[in-house]
Amino acid sequence: LFQTASAPPAISTPIFNRLTGDSKVQQAKFRQIRYRHDMYEFALLHAVQDSLQATQLLPNNAQAWLLAGECLAELRKLKESNQYYQRALEIDPSMERTLKGVMEKNRVSQEFMDVARASGFSGDTLRLALDVAA
Repeated sequence: LFQTASAPPAISTPIFNRLTGDSKVQQAKFRQIRYRHDMYEFALLHAVQDSLQATQLLPNNAQAWLLAGECLAELRKLKESNQYYQRALEIDPSMERTLKGVMEKNRVSQEFMDVARASGFSGDTLRLALDVAA
């Protein structure tokens, strides 16, 4: 692209200006998406705190444990999520049909993340890969 744009000097400046402008637009979009994602994670952290507190206040409420597990799973805390799901199952065995598949998916995703981390992939890359695969 550089050789094509620089060959006729009359069009090289407009092409480079266009590429620079496009790059700035993409950077602005990325910053906006990153900001929204960070706000989502901030809200999710508060939801996790609230749901964990609910398990302390209502230790025999399976729905509280289920909600805590769901919030933790959204944060990719999959092992912890399965622990909360397991507690919900102990309280209300009728949830087994719903939760067994979710727990298995969490287990497989956690194994994938462990292998990827051992291979040198970062947390951001892993989250992106899991979000795309989900």
